[in-house]
Amino acid sequence: MKQPKFKAYEASALLAAIIGSSDDAIVSKTLEGFITSWNLGAEKMFGYSAAEAIGQHITFIIPPDRHSEEDDVLAHIRRGEKVDHFETIRQAKDGRKLVISLTVSPIRDAQGQIVGASKVARDITVRKQAEIERQRLMDEAEAARRN
Repeated sequence: MKQPKFKAYEASALLAAIIGSSDDAIVSKTLEGFITSWNLGAEKMFGYSAAEAIGQHITFIIPPDRHSEEDDVLAHIRRGEKVDHFETIRQAKDGRKLVISLTVSPIRDAQGQIVGASKVARDITVRKQAEIERQRLMDEAEAARRN
């Protein structure tokens, strides 16, 4: 079967639709950390609209005790390195702490220069809570077995 040919604008529109419909938060930012795009998944996850988030520094969703993580991530990006499945904590608008798996990739311009970063965040809070509960139950079972 012959593959369809896509024009650049069609491919761009398709990519925008994919990003827009993702349940994951997909965010882009400058090398200084200022948000330049914020998808619907980010709105749902963090509770801020795109209008509220774009232009803000990314640290507005990072708890203060984790701000140094952002410096580390940006250092990797500036070196052209991807940060893959980094588990960390972020804070939603309503104050909830979310455990997320974060992947960050450099964004390059037409000349190949790194001009920003693309972040994909997946909320793994429920999974982490289940892992903790599972471990607690295993520990209880082991303690009961020894007694």
